[in-house]
Amino acid sequence: MKIVTVLLLYHWLLVHYVLGDYYTPSEEVGRALSQYDRMNEKRFPFEFGMGHYYQGDIMLVRPENGRVSIPDSLTSYIWPKGRVPYKLVGNFTTSEKNTIRDAMQMFREFTCVRFVQRKRNDRLFVAIGNNFTGCYSYVGRRTNNQFNYINLQTPQCLMTVGTPVHEMMHALGYYHEFVRPDRDEYIYINRSALLPEYQTDEFYDANFGKLRPEDGQTYNITYNYGSVMHYSRYAGAQSLEYPVLINTKPYVGDFGNENGFAYSDVLEINRRYNCSST
Repeated sequence: MKIVTVLLLYHWLLVHYVLGDYYTPSEEVGRALSQYDRMNEKRFPFEFGMGHYYQGDIMLVRPENGRVSIPDSLTSYIWPKGRVPYKLVGNFTTSEKNTIRDAMQMFREFTCVRFVQRKRNDRLFVAIGNNFTGCYSYVGRRTNNQFNYINLQTPQCLMTVGTPVHEMMHALGYYHEFVRPDRDEYIYINRSALLPEYQTDEFYDANFGKLRPEDGQTYNITYNYGSVMHYSRYAGAQSLEYPVLINTKPYVGDFGNENGFAYSDVLEINRRYNCSST
């Protein structure tokens, strides 16, 4: 009885403190992101959810049956045959729609994944909206379609093609480069550079904690600071003078990629989705 009580208490602490309230879209994120100035900003738009969303831009599914709903395995959340039906549900301009389609075209050009307009018989599909709540996505294909959703607040999340590509990769089942199980070989996280309210173990575990090996497969592909799934050096920083993410191996320039795929991203998609001839 005592063991059961301890386990239930641990689960409650995990959900309420470690994972926080990372289940609900936040207009506070939207307000902060609305001030985004791309020309003078060292962060990416999808970093503005830090402290509100899991790992900054991932929306979790509220736990059912006492389980935190982070996917049990990568393979169970794959879109069959790499076909991803989608529907634009936001009020996008023509230019913004073109940016979204440019992002989808990158998948078509370099991988076997295909984002295709939803047909009437597609029960599961990714809805793409532009609510005033930042840039975020759920991870992987979900059997409850309300959790197949990408949000791209406009215009901030569609200023470059990199942000929609980033969120689409989450929808395909990918997490961030800097939480890979082997990340300690490549990166140092300077916790003292984080905003004061972020300098807790709970915040660190929810936003910078490493994934389990079964959740963060590397596919024998080397860590890449320039991956589209990498955050900038200043994710969660209190000052743009002091970076949070610091490379421990030689690398020049900022992290991440606002232009779309790095070569390693293409390899990961092709290996996971068995793109044999791409």
